[in-house]
Amino acid sequence: MTVRYARPLPIAALIVGVLLLAVSLLGSQSIGMFTGVVLTLLGILQLVNPMLRVDSGEVRLCNPLGMTIRRFTVSSPADLTIDGKVLRHVPSGKKIAGVGFGADQADVAALRSQLQPEPNA
Repeated sequence: MTVRYARPLPIAALIVGVLLLAVSLLGSQSIGMFTGVVLTLLGILQLVNPMLRVDSGEVRLCNPLGMTIRRFTVSSPADLTIDGKVLRHVPSGKKIAGVGFGADQADVAALRSQLQPEPNA
């Protein structure tokens, strides 16, 4: 299962990047061209690559380039819990990722349904 980035953020970065690139090309502003290219690439990469991958034996936090930043070993869904808007690794007590504003809420709901319910819920 994958948790993707929320769609409005990469779409906004893509639109702003393309517009900034177009305006900078007309006015030949190099800093604007550079910023436009970076925002356009960021938008495309966030649309293509997920922010979180949950496999049978591990959870991987990925950057927009698709590279794994952090890896957490899990033996069962009971090793993960969503505490508010934070996905936590229960055995270590560490925060894996924030699954609030920047995460696709449909993917978060699907992940939440696969995890065991919280004891105080």
